Amino acid sequence: MSWWEITLIVLAAFVVFNLLFMLILVPHVVFYNTVYRSPKKKRVRECTNLKDEDQVKMFNEGISWANNYNDKRISLEINNDGLNLKGEYINFGYDKCAIILQGRTESLLYSYYFAKPYAESGYNILVVDLRAHGLSDGKYQTGGVKESGDIVCWIQYIRKHFGIQNFVLHGVCIGAATAIYATLAFENKNEYIIKKVITDGLYATYFEMFEKNFASYKKKPFPMLYLTFFIAQIYTGVNFFKNKPIEAIKKIKAPILLIYSEEDKFCPRESSLALYEATNNSQSEIAFFPYGRHSHVRSLNTNEYDNKIKDFLIKEEI
Repeated sequence: MSWWEITLIVLAAFVVFNLLFMLILVPHVVFYNTVYRSPKKKRVRECTNLKDEDQVKMFNEGISWANNYNDKRISLEINNDGLNLKGEYINFGYDKCAIILQGRTESLLYSYYFAKPYAESGYNILVVDLRAHGLSDGKYQTGGVKESGDIVCWIQYIRKHFGIQNFVLHGVCIGAATAIYATLAFENKNEYIIKKVITDGLYATYFEMFEKNFASYKKKPFPMLYLTFFIAQIYTGVNFFKNKPIEAIKKIKAPILLIYSEEDKFCPRESSLALYEATNNSQSEIAFFPYGRHSHVRSLNTNEYDNKIKDFLIKEEI
């Protein structure tokens, strides 16, 4: 064998090795930066993006709002799926409760930013650290799938300890998917205690959300995103291809308000309208606001956003 043949074999082996290495490494890096939270990481409730002025503003405004009601604010804890989960309840003495579910990476303190229209509409407020967020246990977030089981347990807790039988859910991004799956879980048991669902930036499928994120970095989803989802299924036990909010929403009887921004790059108008068309209640609505990126709609349309929610809440319940 000549020297140049040996050189070609070595080069080919090097290329193949590096290709396989990248196919293994990159999906794991994406997984560990989006789905996984290390058990060694300190549990905190701080704003996760201090470089984002708008997010810091929303975070601080939420805390400021909640601090006005410290005398009514109660720390709670439940256990589900072997995880200790933390929450806070503001008890205004009403007979209804709004549960606000934040998006990925944020804690319950961020959820308070969305609480004002619900408190003004006669709802007590429950905010929770979703699993693998804030002070709650957990290594993996599952796009709302297993989180929805946690919300079912939270609702049962509030029913038992505070006598509430009337709930609305407000979810942002992954929190929106969580709200949809939790509502379906109750309705599958013929329990219609979740009267209305308000979603902010609900995605049709989790894959589409990640696909749009990849596109924002000018990356193609194949093969890395597919491999990432495969790795996530191995670790979490959740099939992100199979579980889709757009399929769940078709089965829900409760009215749903879908909120979006025209500037949202991750939830395009076409798939957002497809979600609305899939709803199963004539009182369901969709609202597009002119400004605000994904999950930041209220920040630039505050009064209009709050009024839309208030108007939706006073409509006849199921």
